[in-house]
Amino acid sequence: MAQAQGRLRGPAASLSLFRDTLVGTVPAAAALVLVASFGGVDPIVIAAGLATGALAAHLIARQWVAQAGILARWMIGLGGGEEGHRPSLVLGSALEWIVWPALDLARRARRAERQATLHARRLYTVLEALPDAVLLVDGQGTIVEANATARRTFKLERVGVPFARATRDPGVVAALRAAIEAGTGSTVVFSPVDDNLKFFAARIQPIDSSEGGRGAIIVLREQGEQLLIERMRSDFVANASHELKTPLAAIIGIIETLRGPARDDATARDMFLATMAEEAGRMKRLVDDLLSLSQIELAARRPPSTRVALESVLEGTLARMRPMAEEARVRLVLDASPNLPEVVADPDQLHQLFGNLVDNAIKYGGREKEVRVEVRLLEKAPASAGPVAGRRAVEIAVVDQGEGIAPEHLPRLTERFYRVDKARSGKVGGTGLGLAIVKHIVRRHQGHLSIESTVGRGSRFAVLLPLPEPTRHRTITTPS
Repeated sequence: MAQAQGRLRGPAASLSLFRDTLVGTVPAAAALVLVASFGGVDPIVIAAGLATGALAAHLIARQWVAQAGILARWMIGLGGGEEGHRPSLVLGSALEWIVWPALDLARRARRAERQATLHARRLYTVLEALPDAVLLVDGQGTIVEANATARRTFKLERVGVPFARATRDPGVVAALRAAIEAGTGSTVVFSPVDDNLKFFAARIQPIDSSEGGRGAIIVLREQGEQLLIERMRSDFVANASHELKTPLAAIIGIIETLRGPARDDATARDMFLATMAEEAGRMKRLVDDLLSLSQIELAARRPPSTRVALESVLEGTLARMRPMAEEARVRLVLDASPNLPEVVADPDQLHQLFGNLVDNAIKYGGREKEVRVEVRLLEKAPASAGPVAGRRAVEIAVVDQGEGIAPEHLPRLTERFYRVDKARSGKVGGTGLGLAIVKHIVRRHQGHLSIESTVGRGSRFAVLLPLPEPTRHRTITTPS
């Protein structure tokens, strides 16, 4: 509004007033000259008429200029976002024809400005939330915009620094130069000079800059996760091959011995047959676990829809595991309140999940110990419970009294074929896939797995499963 109160741009007010007065006087002067041409009019009267007409034209022109100034100031205020009161024009009613189009244009301009601001804010929010680093570079190779990931990845405290200084990779800089000079997009894989353990795929695309030149947008995606997945896949194949190769080698060796030196040795034959049966059983358990894991992964995108009685599942699991526990002199205890709620689950997978956890607790919990299955209801799961956080849930914990697990091993326990003690796992017949199966079953059921362990005191494996929301019934009252 300060601009509206200042001096208006355009012709000087005095010049406009003189011009409008002259324009208003000309018709009166022409009329008087026409009357004088027929004679009979005193020149003094003509002069007086001209003076009166000029004065009237001047006053009218002065009012027009004043009201035009009012209208101009109001329109300038519209441009600054201040609509104010619509001006009331007395003599310049024709000027009011300008008011409504100007008002409509101003409102459209403000609406367009708000939309542009909203779009810019949304775009900024999206860019800031992207996990990939996004950089905007001008024609001189200077960073003019960078999202949060880019600032964090390349430690950029401010924009305006050369892109070459941020990456320090000649291949990426050459690709950027080609994008700016030749308009050619490309993808470059590189590793930062100061961190050789990271790998990035940089997509460089030329764009037109606001100054009329050409710049580039650079999207950098870290490849560490993909490389980790590839490494896990290769490790999985190597571990599975090793796990199958070891018993196969033992069986092949036994067969060769039975065909040769021990052909007629009944005692050796019985001993070797027992070993073959043990190794074959080991391979069968491994193949069964691999097939089970594959089936669970295939069903991961199909959430279960069956309501299952949790109490029945736990009692059935413990009944099935009791002979194994008695052989190991381990006491199984179910600590749960009666009338446990139903959960939406796959019953076979729940049996497999809790069977694996109880099996591990018996194997690694130690002889003459106790394995407890504790169940409790949670009205609101803790914030650390992943997809179950804040929801009604049931927690089923399998607690043993074994040697415990060192903290450095806990994050990797659910990896395939990961073993804390390989020699001990081999003795108890573990395949290294039990907890990986547990993890995938829990994930399919939108649950959460937590592992707590203290060396020398035992371990606690807790599964949180969401409870179905209670059904609300509407009471319909019929008129009597």
